[in-house]
Amino acid sequence: MTNRQLIYIVKDQKPLVLAADETVRDACRSMWERRTGSVLVVDNQERLVGIFTGRDAVRLLAKGRNAAETRLAAAMTRNPVSVTPRNSAVDALRAMTTGGFRHVPVTENEKVLGVVSRGDFKGMEFEAYRWRNISQTSSAANRTLASIIEDRKPLVLPADETVAVACRRMWQQKVGCVLVADRLQRLKGIFTGRDAVRVLAKAKDPAATRLTKAMTHDPATMPPDNHAIDALRAMNDGGFRHLPVVANGKVLGVVSRNDFTGVEIDRLDEEEHLKECIW
Repeated sequence: MTNRQLIYIVKDQKPLVLAADETVRDACRSMWERRTGSVLVVDNQERLVGIFTGRDAVRLLAKGRNAAETRLAAAMTRNPVSVTPRNSAVDALRAMTTGGFRHVPVTENEKVLGVVSRGDFKGMEFEAYRWRNISQTSSAANRTLASIIEDRKPLVLPADETVAVACRRMWQQKVGCVLVADRLQRLKGIFTGRDAVRVLAKAKDPAATRLTKAMTHDPATMPPDNHAIDALRAMNDGGFRHLPVVANGKVLGVVSRNDFTGVEIDRLDEEEHLKECIW
């Protein structure tokens, strides 16, 4: 179904919901244990007052604040944009695109029902959004990764840089990841908001912790002549959101799920459905 109501997307969800006076460290531990990308923060009447994500974890680390002493009320994004269960997928995508964020809470009468992210939507819904809001068709089919990363400059840091510095650079440049490379620009790892949550959950000192101890080592990579669908398959199979693009061992760029069109996402959905039918 194209452009589903959000109630159908969140109906079986059990979102992570915490009180505003919980500490950031406890919130990150819960996020890490649940493998979830966000915490919905509520007041003592269970009304939504904020959201905390990996992006907020990066900001906290960038500012050098103590996660064990900082309450969610002081670290969360306050009064997040929310949608109702009767809103559609396109409504949520419009809110994400306009606001520049990846998670949108679903609420009714100020009470939390769930949360949606870009990974919850089908390719047809992305295409419906494009037609309604951009008035253009999707990019050419079978795009290569080289065409996606063209004219981009990824954030690349050495493995001996600290987590605190990496998070400051991420926050300043408004990027979702750091590619960690050696002096010859050979990729050694990747550091994302998910890794920032893990640093906070494990009570590591960001100013003393090197990226080599906090990054995800030896991430999956792909050469630039591969196609978008190849990257989507790898992300889907591996459960990650960022995929470095590498040639001859050297870093060229990185793609994320936000880079792909609805047509490309629909093709992956069709492949996954075919697998289920075969098995």
